[in-house]
Amino acid sequence: MKNSSSWPPAWLTADPNAEIQGEGDLVIDFAETFGIVTKDSVAGKTGDPLVLRDWQKQLVRLIFEYDEKGQGLKNRVNLIGMPRKSGKSALGSVLALYSLIVGPKGGEVYSVAAEKEQARIVFADAKRTVEASEELSGLTRLYRDAIEMPTLGSVYRVLSAEAYSKEGLNPHFILFDELHAQPNRELFDVMSLAMGARGNLATLVAITTAGQKSDSTGRDSIAYSLYNYGKAVSRGEVEDPSFFMAWWEAEGDHRSEETWQAANPGYGDLSDPADFVSAVRRTPEAEFRTKRCNQWVSSQLAWLPTGSWDACAKEFQPDPDDEIVLGFDGSFSGDASVIVGCVVPNEKDDPAKLFLVKAWEKDLEKDGDDWRVDIADVEDTLISFCA
Repeated sequence: MKNSSSWPPAWLTADPNAEIQGEGDLVIDFAETFGIVTKDSVAGKTGDPLVLRDWQKQLVRLIFEYDEKGQGLKNRVNLIGMPRKSGKSALGSVLALYSLIVGPKGGEVYSVAAEKEQARIVFADAKRTVEASEELSGLTRLYRDAIEMPTLGSVYRVLSAEAYSKEGLNPHFILFDELHAQPNRELFDVMSLAMGARGNLATLVAITTAGQKSDSTGRDSIAYSLYNYGKAVSRGEVEDPSFFMAWWEAEGDHRSEETWQAANPGYGDLSDPADFVSAVRRTPEAEFRTKRCNQWVSSQLAWLPTGSWDACAKEFQPDPDDEIVLGFDGSFSGDASVIVGCVVPNEKDDPAKLFLVKAWEKDLEKDGDDWRVDIADVEDTLISFCA
């Protein structure tokens, strides 16, 4: 049972049906000529030829799309979000290997992750691919943490997260594995800025699942920040043709097969539905939501189970004698604004009653880019409610 909803993903910063000009088809040919399955899985046995799915091919074409002049890559940064067991490592390894073999002279390719062992996962897949091909083995030299391409003077290396030691690099292709695990944004900034000398010949691809929203500094993590930035680009609120995001997710009940299918492009193909049924019973909710549904969580310890708010919903009408506190969340741009009310309990054990007064939110189908919250309407609503 292949997933019929594999493409497009929930968030995409490109027209899913547009004609794409670039070198994506060359990458696909390379992947299916040399790529192999490196571990026994639902996708095949170790050593079987790698077969890219249609949704993977479309993703590759968009990553390697040319700019308007056709002289270089359109995307400087690519954020790809998908749950575990979606073929991330296999796809990432062939992208990195292609960028080494077919890349520029003096090229530098890097596999990067929060920990060096994590970065080695993708690199190890690339290394096995080279070892399985007589042609690629004849073109390269293999080392523990590097693959050299002597004829081009190019190299593919593994890097860990100590960002201070990465100054002076000149990468043309960077593969960030599990960006959500970065302790802060320092390494990402160092590596992305290091591409500057390569111009539009360089690109960074971050393939990750969702994770915690905040990092070790207490601010939004780099993955969550880019995710929100990508949503703004996708909605047309920010114009940035150099940023590409394809993000699969589902916000529904994490126990529902409908949610699993919407979030996992390889559901029923690269991943076994029976494994989801088993995992959801034995895995902590927050862990399952992030790794299998690609849902962002505030922490790994969910303070309320899914559905708790819905279970509390009841119809009621505030009484004129009630003591009410209003809460207001406002915005200065095209974001939403909302006023909610809370009836202060009369007795210690009485439940608090929360209700919506009014919300202002952009209608993506009707409102243009210059839409703003009507401040006068917000003020009138506050005055009218209090009256």
